[in-house]
Amino acid sequence: MAASAISPERRIESNPYDSDAWTLLLREYQARPIEQARDFYEKLIGQFPNAGRYWKAYIEHELRAKNFSKVEELFNKCLVHILNIDLWKTYVFYVRETKGHVPSLREQMAKAYDFALEKVGLDLYSYSIYSDYISFLKTVPATGQYAENQRISAIRRVFQRGIVIPMVNIEQLWSEYCAYEKSINATLAEKLISEKNKDYQLSKRTTRTMEHVCRGLNRQTISVPPRGTATEMKQVELWKKYIGWEKENPTETEEYSGYAKRVIYAYEQALLCLGFYPDIWYECAQFMQQAAKTLEEKGDVKSSQQMTDDIIKLYERAIGEKGLQKESQLLYFAYADYLEERMQFNEVKDVYNKVLEIKTIDPTLTYIQLMKMVRRTEGVQAMRLIFKRARGDERSRFHVYIAAALFEYYCSKEKDVAIRIFDLGLKTYGNEPEFCLAYVDFLTHLNEDNNTRVVFERILTSGSLSDEKSQILWDRYLEFESLVGDLTSTLKVDVRRRAARKSEDSQTLLLIDRYRFLDLNPCTPDQLILMGYKKLPSAMIQAIPSGSISSKPLTQPVAASAVMGGSAINGAIPVSVRMDIGGYPCPDTDQMIPFKPKPPTTTLIQTYPGGVFAPPPAIQSFIQILPPPWTFYGPFVDCEQLFDKLIQYEPRKIAGIDIDTVVEVTERHGSLRTEEARKELQMLLNTTPDPHMLIRQQLARRRIRGGAGSDSDDEGDIYKKRMKQQNKLGKT
Repeated sequence: MAASAISPERRIESNPYDSDAWTLLLREYQARPIEQARDFYEKLIGQFPNAGRYWKAYIEHELRAKNFSKVEELFNKCLVHILNIDLWKTYVFYVRETKGHVPSLREQMAKAYDFALEKVGLDLYSYSIYSDYISFLKTVPATGQYAENQRISAIRRVFQRGIVIPMVNIEQLWSEYCAYEKSINATLAEKLISEKNKDYQLSKRTTRTMEHVCRGLNRQTISVPPRGTATEMKQVELWKKYIGWEKENPTETEEYSGYAKRVIYAYEQALLCLGFYPDIWYECAQFMQQAAKTLEEKGDVKSSQQMTDDIIKLYERAIGEKGLQKESQLLYFAYADYLEERMQFNEVKDVYNKVLEIKTIDPTLTYIQLMKMVRRTEGVQAMRLIFKRARGDERSRFHVYIAAALFEYYCSKEKDVAIRIFDLGLKTYGNEPEFCLAYVDFLTHLNEDNNTRVVFERILTSGSLSDEKSQILWDRYLEFESLVGDLTSTLKVDVRRRAARKSEDSQTLLLIDRYRFLDLNPCTPDQLILMGYKKLPSAMIQAIPSGSISSKPLTQPVAASAVMGGSAINGAIPVSVRMDIGGYPCPDTDQMIPFKPKPPTTTLIQTYPGGVFAPPPAIQSFIQILPPPWTFYGPFVDCEQLFDKLIQYEPRKIAGIDIDTVVEVTERHGSLRTEEARKELQMLLNTTPDPHMLIRQQLARRRIRGGAGSDSDDEGDIYKKRMKQQNKLGKT
């Protein structure tokens, strides 16, 4: 069933992040009274908490109903964290319409404008906010010279603040500033304008570059879980390109705080569209940490402390109750490390406990990270309590046993405690080959040969492992015996291993496992492939030469014994069968059409039944002199209609003139007599060159490359030919 035929409600049930379906419902509810639509709006912003356009639609609906208290409540919830320029323009509009006309609230109105410029004044599309602010200040009444000077200074400050920001319509803002200064004081205006002209020119150039860098960015995208589509990947690439461009300090800001503010604003804009990408959140936090450190080194302690507080707010916004990354363990762990670095250990525990309370997250890794943190801050005894807590959690897996044992061995130097932890875990996770391998690897590292053999026997004879899972243990047991045991014990393990494998593997393949070491094998790659050996290391696959059997088809019958060094026998390997790395034959290539490469050409290639052909030489020459296609923007001719008109063309019915009518010589046509018109037509026909002749002339000129004289130049000069012909007609 097509997506358009399914109702939006059904689409949302199957995919809660279907933004198109939500938008369809939004259009429907916008036409309803706010009392009926409020529940829908709450669900909408609950599903997309950082979507500025959905918050804007909700607020505008409440504003139409004049529910000003509800509007202010919504602004308090979303305004600070969602730096969407359209949402902030709605906020400015609300403040201007509700408080701008009251004289006692004008100061509050000015604070609202300053607040908006502080948050989104760096936006590329913030011109309207600056313009509205200036218009508001111009309407403020000023009584007395002091008040007038205060108003002039305030307007000038907003102008000068805006002309250094790259934004659309910055030329208009600059022209308004120049006109304002000249209206105040023409003498002083010349000085102020010359001082600010350099900043304006830099902002103007940066605006053009910024528009080019941001071309293709879709700022209206709603944050949804990544699906890996090409469009999403392109948007991620463009946002990272924009952020990287801001990090290069294109505005040449001397103050580091101003530079850091621009980069952080770029990250905030990216998070509005890529809120489900944890790497964007983490990179933003990392930049803010570096900025706070740099500001502290420069002596700006206040800004550094403010940046530090903003980092905490950023993490809380990401992993909060309504955060888009509330189930991202990566950000939880990064936040915990940041708090631990600031010696806030209780808050660190709260972060880890918050992760453990989420039922949909596997707590194993969280317990391991918590054990690491507690060991660093409180010691081994506290770490053991966390391990005890992890054992009691039914959701945790065998990894906590391995981690606890390794902590005991490497940190506490308690070898016996580590072995007891492994033994304890073996009782529960004896059916997990990964845990068993970790245990035997640990014992092998300790040079406990007898204990290692005991553990191998205990695991392999317990029956807890299936035949398929036990194969890797048998392989490791054989490898261990071949390293530390004698030949008799190695052969015994090999015999038991062969008996335990119920597959029909060749005895030779089992022998290869006995003699191989790391990426070294007792056979060549070609031999391993032909024998069907499936454990070929990746390093050996990359080292296979291009001329080997594994890289080209066999052109004649070759037997396996021939590859091994013996003689070939018929029927061993079919003709043209290529043995791949996995031992599977490829299709027969005898029936494939041979590849026939064509010489490279810049001319147009036409495909016809029977082959591919180049156009005639005359057409090729004509195509070469045509301008490139991107220089033509229209109009585009409908060829079907053009040919229909040509077919319907009747020369005897042109403009109501009968071509058989005899025209007198003295009769006039417009401003010309018949005789004069005939001479003009004759001259045009005589001076119009043949297209074939022009093409041949151009080809000859290319071969000569400038060797022709003035006569040859005149030969193709249509203008000179027409002038000569006109002179001849004039003399006659």
